Formats: sequence, C-alpha cells, structure tokens
Amino acid sequence: MAEPVTTDMSTTAPGAGAPPIPEAVAAAIRARAGDRLAPLVHRLFRSSLVLGPVTGDGGTGGGERDEGRLGGLPALPAGTAWPAFSGRPMRFLAQLDCARLAAAFRATGPGDRWPLPTEGLLLFFHDEWLADFSGRGCRVLHVPAGAPPRPAPPSEHGTPAVPAVPVRASWALSAPSYQDRELENLFPDDFLVALDLALDLADQLPRPAVRVLGWCDTDTGRPEGHRPLLQIGSGALDTARGACADVSFWITDEDLAAGRFDLVRHGFETV
Repeated sequence: MAEPVTTDMSTTAPGAGAPPIPEAVAAAIRARAGDRLAPLVHRLFRSSLVLGPVTGDGGTGGGERDEGRLGGLPALPAGTAWPAFSGRPMRFLAQLDCARLAAAFRATGPGDRWPLPTEGLLLFFHDEWLADFSGRGCRVLHVPAGAPPRPAPPSEHGTPAVPAVPVRASWALSAPSYQDRELENLFPDDFLVALDLALDLADQLPRPAVRVLGWCDTDTGRPEGHRPLLQIGSGALDTARGACADVSFWITDEDLAAGRFDLVRHGFETV
C-alpha cells in the first residue's frame, strides 16, 4: 500500500480552506494550467485520511494504534437491526473509530477542520448485488462505541464475515482525477489539458487502497453532487466471492455537515 504524501509542505499558498500543496505538485500544476488557473486547481485539493493495515501486533488489532478495521464483526448495539436489502443481510465492510480518526487527522494534517463525528463508530455495510447509486444497497450507521461484536443473522443467502484487518490512519493530500467534473470544468476549451494534468497529479500523489474523504481514486462511478466518504480499493478486502474489486461510499456536502449518514450512496466495480 502506497505511503501518503505528508512532507515538503512549503509551497505556493492554495485557496482559502484548501490544504497546502507540495512544491513538486504545484510545479506540475503551473506547467499544465499556467499561472492564472493554477490557484483554481489548488482550491480543488482536499484533505483525506489513508487507512493502512496495522503491523507488529500479529494482526489481532485492539491496540492503541488502531483507528478501526476492515471486515470482521461490527460492534452493533443491541436493538439496532443488521442492515438488509431484499431479504439479504448486507455484508459488513468496515468499522471506523471516530475519536481516533479525528485525533489522527489533527495530529498529522495541516490543521483542517475534521468534518466527521468525533465520537462513536461508523459502520459500513453493502449489498454486493446492487450498485445503482440509489442508496438502497448500502447502510452507514453512526453508533455509540462499546457494543460487543455481532455476527450477521442467519440467512439462506449466507453472509460470511470478511476477515478482519485492523487499520491505522494518517493524513494525505487528495487530488481530483480526469473523471471529476470540477477539474474538467476549469478547462472547457481543451479537455486534454485536464486529462494530462490529472495524470501528472496521479504520478505525484499515491493512490492508496483505502481512503476516508478526499477524492475518488477508483472507477466505481461518481454520483452527481456527492463526494467520497470511504473508498476501499481492490485487494484491501478478502471477500468470499472474490469478485468485488472496488467499493465507494458517497455523501453530499450538506448531509456530511448534518451527519445524515442514512442518505449515503454506494457503488462498486466487479471483475
């Protein structure tokens, strides 16, 4: 898994509220966009958290370094139903510790405001047969911490647990790709400039397997008016079917600010 870019932050000042841009990235932007448009490209950059597997504890997790985990069993409180679609229990994909994520964001980032809750857990579920960006095929639950792990309910369809991978978080800069309209719209007369610039940025900034917030690194599609909440790339999850390559969860700015995680949408790409 690629390491996030967290160094060499003495750069050209970006737009208000945007994270700092490494000089090598700023130079690539100037070369493609020119001095007039470069500040507008800077304003598109977003802060994110990269989640990487915890090492050195035997893979058991549960230590002070964990900010959550992929797979395993969710800490679903009593009285909270296991999410389902069309009679099928959804597959549990990730559990994120909000307090620890917020601490990691503040400790390693440039001082941006943390936009997610600072307490409790975020639990991510999805139906691996439906990905139409309607929101019907996924659930994101914000629940109090402390509940014991709960297995999926019995089902004729079967919902085997994904093997658990404890993760830790670190801040990373995130750039748009050529698929993002925000970048394309800056170059209405020549889409190839946006494409070449996006390829330059992809070379400069690593694209991790698992990212919270930021821009989308995968080809799962982009629902209009939404931004990524969590994306899990190919190889990060060991699913029983082995067919799910990339999963992305999406939310609008307004719903993110209001904590309306029941309105999250999701998409996935299979191979």
